[in-house]
Amino acid sequence: MSHKSCWLLTGTWHARYRALGENLPSDTMFHIQPMTTRPGYATAMVDLAERTRPRSSYRHSSSQLLERSDTTTGVEGAARRESMPLAVLAADLRQRCWVVYLPSRLNDKAGLFHRVAEIADVFSFAENSRATTTEPSAAVLAEVVDRLPEFSATVGSHECWYFTIDAGVEYEHKFTLDPDTDIYALTGGIAAEIGHGEPDYLRPEFANAFEMWQFHNHMFEVTGPTSADCGYASFIPRRAGGHVIKRKRFTQDGFARYETKTTVTEELTDITQMQSYLHQHLSLEVSYLGEFVRARFDNNVESINTGHIYSIMADRCVFPAHPGIVLQQLEIEYLRSRGDERDRLSEMIDELGSLRRWAIRYLADRAIPAKPSYLSKYTFLRNLTQASQNPLGAPASPREPR
Repeated sequence: MSHKSCWLLTGTWHARYRALGENLPSDTMFHIQPMTTRPGYATAMVDLAERTRPRSSYRHSSSQLLERSDTTTGVEGAARRESMPLAVLAADLRQRCWVVYLPSRLNDKAGLFHRVAEIADVFSFAENSRATTTEPSAAVLAEVVDRLPEFSATVGSHECWYFTIDAGVEYEHKFTLDPDTDIYALTGGIAAEIGHGEPDYLRPEFANAFEMWQFHNHMFEVTGPTSADCGYASFIPRRAGGHVIKRKRFTQDGFARYETKTTVTEELTDITQMQSYLHQHLSLEVSYLGEFVRARFDNNVESINTGHIYSIMADRCVFPAHPGIVLQQLEIEYLRSRGDERDRLSEMIDELGSLRRWAIRYLADRAIPAKPSYLSKYTFLRNLTQASQNPLGAPASPREPR
């Protein structure tokens, strides 16, 4: 898609949140101004500081049209006080249409806009190969204003237009890192690279770019009652009391695994109570593997082309029953999506593969030792437990050369 002309439409917030079919007062003012944003297919990030640029003003007439207007100072001032970003319009030169994006996230510096529609137009550009300042016509602007309630009902839905592809399945690529790798420096470097536009289809997730976590896990191996139940169940303490039980069902480490999370409000104070809960409430056959403490740094990123959101995360796990043993990994995981819910599974898997290839190059260019591997915490802890029970069969230390 080739955008040569992008415009920000601003005006009263009532225009977006009015009822479908509800008319606007005939003196309602709107403004349109050029922006330097280069939208992706799915989203557009707008620098709201650019709202100081020169703009054109339109008055909404009683005939539901927009008329170019040279406003007086008083009207202009009144309009500015209640003005909000309403839409971005980007000229798609190939498709001969205006692509409309509506904001779903705003702060005082920037806004995240999502693609909602294409409006055909008969505009012609003298030279498609060079930039143009062609402004959306009054008719196009009037259609956008008329359809704002329709667009808003989608982007502003209760779920904030979020959905999860193949809910209940975790998709992620992994790398095993050396135990002495500085994972904060690693994730900070990745954040800086993405912030500078590499790879060019990613940007930090709006208002949620970096997260820091630390939490305990009490892990149980699940061996039955059926092979479909096999995997693990891990108890993670909640700040408000109780636990979250994270279950992953799989028979071997891999790219995709079934995952569920359940909140347990009961106070389970020891391993015996946790094991009894799994037996009595979930009818699972389990054995306790052990405890580990996990610290992690998450770069949350979103694709401007698809609206998918991923985590590029580095974590460090220590195991209280096994002093000196450390597992560090870099994980690239699909989190969620925003936009229309068409079938996107293969699209998301392809993007995860592209991110994995990018990460391999990033690590190699910086000489950061990393081994592509789907090694799970469950497999690592199970091997540690088995080795401690049978010292003669102990695996090589993770600190030894590969």
